[in-house]
Formats: sequence, structure tokens, C-alpha cells
Amino acid sequence: MGNFIILIGGPGLFKGCDKAHDQSWTNYIVPLQLAATKNLYNKQPGETVHWLLYEPPYKNRWLDDSVISKKEKNEVDGYHLHSIRKAAADKILAKGASSYIARIQAIAGTLGIKYKGINTPAEFWTYLHSLGNRSITRVWYSGHASEKGLMLALTHNNRCQAAAFDRDMINVSAISKNRNLQNKFNKTTSLISKFYGCYTEGFAKNWNTTFGVSSAGAMQKIDFGVVDRASNIVNVMERIEKTPTSQGNPDWTVYK
Repeated sequence: MGNFIILIGGPGLFKGCDKAHDQSWTNYIVPLQLAATKNLYNKQPGETVHWLLYEPPYKNRWLDDSVISKKEKNEVDGYHLHSIRKAAADKILAKGASSYIARIQAIAGTLGIKYKGINTPAEFWTYLHSLGNRSITRVWYSGHASEKGLMLALTHNNRCQAAAFDRDMINVSAISKNRNLQNKFNKTTSLISKFYGCYTEGFAKNWNTTFGVSSAGAMQKIDFGVVDRASNIVNVMERIEKTPTSQGNPDWTVYK
């Protein structure tokens, strides 16, 4: 028996001044869904997959996408993508779900994945603490990130630059503060903890040093949009790891 934990960050509210980020609410769910459907998790016998969803950004995005206000109707649609975002929300309703979170819960259930919603970064560490000793086989992350840490939700500063509030961050510095989790990890496994986010190499290195398990992350930017583009790399997660962005190669780095 083992526990494979996947922490899933969320999108920010879409801003027309920042077309590079979060045109779609599905950026961090679709790759994980495809990987599960295509058996790309390399799931081990008796291993339970957990999706820990950071729910606040999905709640906020649903409220923003699902209703076009009178004010928004007077704005330039091509700039703000109101109709595209509203169509995405309507598609969820057509599938019988009441929100983005409800849809993710349904996907998890269909794939036999254990769903857990969290509302603060601290709940991530609490969840790991709740698991049995030597039961965690690996931890993955999918979402926004920076050299500082994992950005579970995105916001923008007054120059429309992507940022995150401290309340939505799992900082690299938090890893060593939770070093008492060491006995929760299965140190005999060859499976790798992977942090799918921009500039996560430092996070992975600290994870490896603190918990003594193989870990991997990107030294540079990664692009989740590559899962929707033609590629000779069939494995969508490997595609994210290896496909160059406008800023060069992701330089995916593994620490063993």
C-alpha cells in the first residue's frame, strides 16, 4: 500500500493585459487527467492516488467565468475573453456539474482517485502528517510557481504582472520547517516526486535534501499549453518537462 499525493494549484482570474496566463481554467487539471487516463502515472500495485485541490482559486474563477455582468457586456470581448470563459462554464453545467470544483470531483471519482479539497497551504502539510509512516511514495505538484515556491493561486500587481499573495504560497523555506515528515516517506521507492511549475528546481532540491527522496523540477519556465499542441512526445507530462518555451528549455532537473 502507498499514497501518491498530487497537489493541484489553481488559475487566477483572467486578465486581458496578461494573455500569457490562465486563458483557460483547466491548465493544471487537464494534464493530470490525461496522464491518469493514459496510465502515465506509472501507478504501483496498491498505490492510492490523491488529488489535493487548492479550492479558493477555482471558486473565484467560477464566479468570474459563469456570469457576464452588465459592465462586462460593454467591454471588448476579444480582450477580456468573456464569451469564451462563459462558454467554458456553460460546458461544465451541461456535463451536470454545478461548478469547476464539482467537475474536478466528478473526474477524480471516475478515475478512482481520492479527492481532498484544501483552503490553506497549511492544510497540505496537515494532510501529509495524517498519512501512515513510510506510506508516501511520491508527491507531485501542478500549478503556478516561482523561485520562491509554489503559487497555489495567481493574482496580478498594479503593472499586471503575475504574482501571488503570501497566503497562497508554499514557500521553499516551509519544507525544512516540516522536516518531521521524513518518516512519512517510503525511502525505498525509485519513484520521483515531481513539481510541475516554473522555476521549481530549487523546491525540488530542497525536497530531496529534507525528505531524502528523489525529486524533480524545472530550472526555467514550463508551458502547460503544450498538452494541446502537436508533439512527437506522447507522454503529456514528459512533454511539459522537455518542450522549450519562448524563454528556452525548461531544464528539467532530477535529484536522486
